[in-house]
Amino acid sequence: MTRDLEARGQQGSRVLAVMAKPLVRGTVKTRLAAQLGDDKALAVYERLLLGTLAQAEHLGDVDLVLAEAAVDGGVGRAAGPAPDSPSGLAGAPADLLAGRPARWRRLTQRGDSLGARLAGVFADLFAGGAACVVAVNSDSPAIPVTYLEQAFARLAAAPSAGRIVLGPAADGGYYLIGLDATTWKAHQDALSALLTSSPMSTASLLAHTLRAAQARGLEPLQLPLWMDVDEPADVAILARLEGEAPLRGEPSAGLREIYLHVTHRCGRDCRHCYNKQAAWDPGELTTAEWKDAIDQCVALGASSFVFIGGDPLLRDDFVELLDHITGTHQAHARFFFNSYVDAATAAELSRAGRGLLRPLASIDGPRAINDELRGPGSYDDIMASLANLLAVGLEPVANTVLVRPALPGLAQLARELCAAGLSRLHLILPHQQGWGPADFGLVPSGEELLTALRDLLSAAAEVGLVVDNIPSWRRRIGARNDLCAAGCRDLAIDPYGQVHACVITAGDPAFVAGALREQSLEMIWRASSSLRLLRAARARDRAECLVCPVVDACGGECWVQAHYAARAHEQPAGYAAPFPYCDLVRPMLEELTAAAGAARDAAAPAGVDCVAAGACGGQSAAGTEDYALFDCI
Repeated sequence: MTRDLEARGQQGSRVLAVMAKPLVRGTVKTRLAAQLGDDKALAVYERLLLGTLAQAEHLGDVDLVLAEAAVDGGVGRAAGPAPDSPSGLAGAPADLLAGRPARWRRLTQRGDSLGARLAGVFADLFAGGAACVVAVNSDSPAIPVTYLEQAFARLAAAPSAGRIVLGPAADGGYYLIGLDATTWKAHQDALSALLTSSPMSTASLLAHTLRAAQARGLEPLQLPLWMDVDEPADVAILARLEGEAPLRGEPSAGLREIYLHVTHRCGRDCRHCYNKQAAWDPGELTTAEWKDAIDQCVALGASSFVFIGGDPLLRDDFVELLDHITGTHQAHARFFFNSYVDAATAAELSRAGRGLLRPLASIDGPRAINDELRGPGSYDDIMASLANLLAVGLEPVANTVLVRPALPGLAQLARELCAAGLSRLHLILPHQQGWGPADFGLVPSGEELLTALRDLLSAAAEVGLVVDNIPSWRRRIGARNDLCAAGCRDLAIDPYGQVHACVITAGDPAFVAGALREQSLEMIWRASSSLRLLRAARARDRAECLVCPVVDACGGECWVQAHYAARAHEQPAGYAAPFPYCDLVRPMLEELTAAAGAARDAAAPAGVDCVAAGACGGQSAAGTEDYALFDCI
């Protein structure tokens, strides 16, 4: 039964419920208060709540409900006046409704825990006739209106008795949860139990909810990532989002490089693939749609493209798309592949490449190691492909993922690659996207990585093979790198036209910046809330980066690797998650920094490059003239 609901909504209405706490000093943002004090914490909370209310009012045809927690934390209200908030608003959050639109109604939360109170809000609003209910927190920067609209759209997309919408928060919880009346009616007891038993306010909340929903036969649908404000670093991000401090990479000078994730189709079943959970769907972009996407990228300044998948060679129009890039636009291109390239295909690629194409071959060791990771026959296919590509004048780069099984074979792989005619090897640290406990054994320690890398560099020096991570890192010394160029200069487009900052996140709804079938790339590039949140992040928001002596050269390395490693272990993730391979990258950069300093002191001889990388490192930190040098995948 509803409690204190001032006006019942219309039957079949859409309802947005804002879960709010009393504006009482010492009762809100307690983690923040422990570091900033009760008054500042209360001021931050009021700022967040007001922003959420204002965003809600931009929604059309939606009933607005302020779901108030009682001042004393129970069902009833505390007697006597509550301490004043910084704005002079006292006590219950309903005071914030003074002067706001009459659309707002009030509902008192009931229950002894946050999960129980959330279940009570759903029960009361559905009992009042709501067709769908979206509940949001009041701990986040103003939630983008587009995310709220997406939540209602997904609930209404088709008749369902088992759909739940979640807005994932960077800290491992969720900022939004939505249900429709049909689902609530069919699963009320199970949903109430799920909410009541959920580990609220922990980093495992989202993962727990996803698992529990699926176990109950529900289909969880995720919105883009947003954040809560719980730590002082979060307050700095809030200031950037609200325009009080500049965003990273803005004002933008335009795009530089685009990843075209043209297909999920792949002929391999690699143990360590970040994309292994992505299912192929026939609705991939057509040739015309991909060409239009490429044209839009070039119009925004892009001069380099990377084809990736899946396996791009499995698209019948791959050469046609390549020809559009190098011919129509005279832009550089690279392509990842892990399948056999016969002599005829190699010749066709060489022709379409026009001297602007670099093949990137995936190989993780000598035959036994590689085939155990990538499947029987993979090594022979790649080595034969390298020979065919070299024969037509193309210069492949080998790419090796530094999973634990690959480390013992790196030195031998260097010798075999050199014998095959290659001059470059690129190393990729594992992206733990979609990984779970069964995969943790693939992740080596920093000590293992350092030992293997030094052995590899020694072997590579003997045979004349360049491990291009080293010159890439060296180029960043002396510059102030801040995270990477993803979302600031570089973008990715997935097989269905969804735009992401980084290709590793393709297929993850938490990182969708926009959809080309709904918006222009320019609109996404200029206005995406997802990209704006990324641009508000900085390496120094992490406590460990703030005190690191090589943070300027490192730039916090890869936020994607950091996010998915944290997610895999159900720890706070997002852009402030700790970089999981710091024990490798930091000592290497310290050594390179020391060497660069010594070289300067000794009037560095030719070949020692200490050129600054620029304000944003990452994919093309070496510059367009050396576009084959890159830092991440």
